[in-house]
Parts: sequence; structure tokens; C-alpha cells
Amino acid sequence: MSVKMNVVVAGYSAFTWALVARLRGEVEGRLYYILADAGRAMEASLQVDVLGVQGEITDTDVLDQLDLADCHTFVAGSEEEEANVLSALYAKNEGARNVYARVYDAKLTHLLESVGISPVVTSHTAAGYMAISILKPAVAEMVSLARGQFDLEEIRAGDFPELVGCRLGNLQGEQLHIVAVAQGDRTWLSYNTLVEEDCRLIIVYDRKIRKRLRQEIRRVASSAVQRKGRT
Repeated sequence: MSVKMNVVVAGYSAFTWALVARLRGEVEGRLYYILADAGRAMEASLQVDVLGVQGEITDTDVLDQLDLADCHTFVAGSEEEEANVLSALYAKNEGARNVYARVYDAKLTHLLESVGISPVVTSHTAAGYMAISILKPAVAEMVSLARGQFDLEEIRAGDFPELVGCRLGNLQGEQLHIVAVAQGDRTWLSYNTLVEEDCRLIIVYDRKIRKRLRQEIRRVASSAVQRKGRT
């Protein structure tokens, strides 16, 4: 059964606007975008699959409307560092599972991590990706979500019953490879790792099969089941 995945993006900035544009249509749940400016909130709501919410990101009355206890991911990414930290702390306290706060002072990263909040220093992230692009271009081409031949995807094994019980090493196709099994906070790469129903699977696949990805996953699973039956 699919798990609802609500995402909240809080605060206006070029970063959050670009993030919402990338997330819309991809979230298995609601995508909220909190904006202080009423005009921007209205503009956000005109986008397909985006729920624009007008209000300050530190206003608890606004945040309490967003079912934070059922929030999969909360991203505080405004241009105001203090507001980002405060809203992220509130979201974490209210039960949001994955919480991110955009900060400008790298000294805050360890403090945020100590309370379960992932710091986002956009300049460092951009510099790190640029360094990979320069030093390891083939790797950058592989992990890029915007270009390149391949794409990465994460799926729930429970959505594909055929996968359950298969060994990771058997889940390979010509245009699709399941490369890792994640469960809780751990990830396995071993050939003999068994896929369980509550696992998440990391897939590398050729972009040209994107429209038929689910069918290809089932085809790879069917082949793995046949191998298992012969052993």
C-alpha cells in the first residue's frame, strides 16, 4: 500500500521556487508552499499540484494547518536564516519526519544536525556538485536529474509484490538495474540481499524507458523469479 507523502516548502527564495517546480507532479501526497506575499501564494496555487499557503513561515497558526504530524518532508528555505531555523524546529517538534533548514552560516550545521534537522547551505551544495562535474564528469552525468542518459528512482518494494523475496543480484535488466536495498536507516548493496515488503529500492535506469518504467520493473522481477525457481 502506498504511503501518503505530504511535503511542505516554507518561505520564498529562488531556491524554494525552483524546488517546488521540480517537485510538483512528483509528490505522492500534497505539496504545500508557504509564502508571505499573497500575490506569490496565489501564483503558486495556479501551478498544477501545488497548494499555495499565504502566511509567515514562523506563524504557528499557519503551520498548524498543514498536518505536520503526517508531513514526510519539511523544507524551510526562505532568504531569512533565523526564520528557517525556527520554523524547522517547530516542524520537527510537531512530528515532521524529514526536516531541512536553509542556512548561510556553516557553523550552524552541527547544531542543527544534533537536533535532527538537516542543514542546507546552498552555496556549498552547488560548489560540491560543480566540483564533481569537473573532477568526475562520468559520475556527474550519472547522478544528474536534469540531463544525461540515466536517471535514479526510489520505489517501495511493497508496490511491486513480484520483487519481494528476490535477491538484489538477480534484479538486473538491459536498461534497468536495482542497485541497492534500503530499510530503515540502512542500505545494502550485497548480491544476496533479499527484498522484503517494507524495503525501498534504488534504481538506475535509461531515461528512454521512463514511460514504461513500472512495466520494466515487473519484467526484471519476473526474470528474477524464474532464476530463483531454477536454483
